Amino acid sequence: MKARLILCLALACGALQACDSPGEWSPAEAPKQLRVDFQRLTHTAGFAPSSTQLAPSEQQSLSTFLQTAQVTTDDPVYLEAVAGDRLGASRIGALARDLTRKGYSVASLPAAADAVPPNTLLVVVERYVVTPPDCPNWTKSQSGDHDNATSSNFGCSSITNLGLMVADPRDLVIARQLGPASAAQAGLAIQRYRAGQTSPLPTDSTSSTYNVTVNQSGGSSGGSNPGQ
Repeated sequence: MKARLILCLALACGALQACDSPGEWSPAEAPKQLRVDFQRLTHTAGFAPSSTQLAPSEQQSLSTFLQTAQVTTDDPVYLEAVAGDRLGASRIGALARDLTRKGYSVASLPAAADAVPPNTLLVVVERYVVTPPDCPNWTKSQSGDHDNATSSNFGCSSITNLGLMVADPRDLVIARQLGPASAAQAGLAIQRYRAGQTSPLPTDSTSSTYNVTVNQSGGSSGGSNPGQ
């Protein structure tokens, strides 16, 4: 009888372990990160041996490349000629004028010895592309959360909106350098401070406070109460 009882307890414990969950959900299973990739797209524009202008077929080929690659006026376009090409500078100038008229920002790269075939220009487009995370994410179960962790979809909208609204994805990787400050404006501010001519801070009568009230039904309404 005792052996049979021990066997039943062992079987019951095994069944409970089999039904137990493998582990609590972790936020690492739903990372909220933006992926920024650097792209370098190239196109070879061919010229006649003694010409500095693209033939109509080459112009159409270049336009197709720019449209297919979805190159915008914010993407820098570089032109690279072959080393030793006596018409390289003239070809770069002519093609740069055509692209500038279309709104593109064009610059030239140093001539390369082997990267560009003879009687051609290499059109290079460099840009950063941002990819938002896989959202929405509902991998976390809504029940059985013993760690009281946030929802797996928490933060999805914020990080996705950042990736969609950033003007230049490069700013997410490399910060821009600050431009020169206005020394004259800063100097005048110091003079006004030393002379006691600073502007007073806003009073309560000129400020506004925005309050949000929550209804009993769960909705919300916003209002502005100046002077409170």
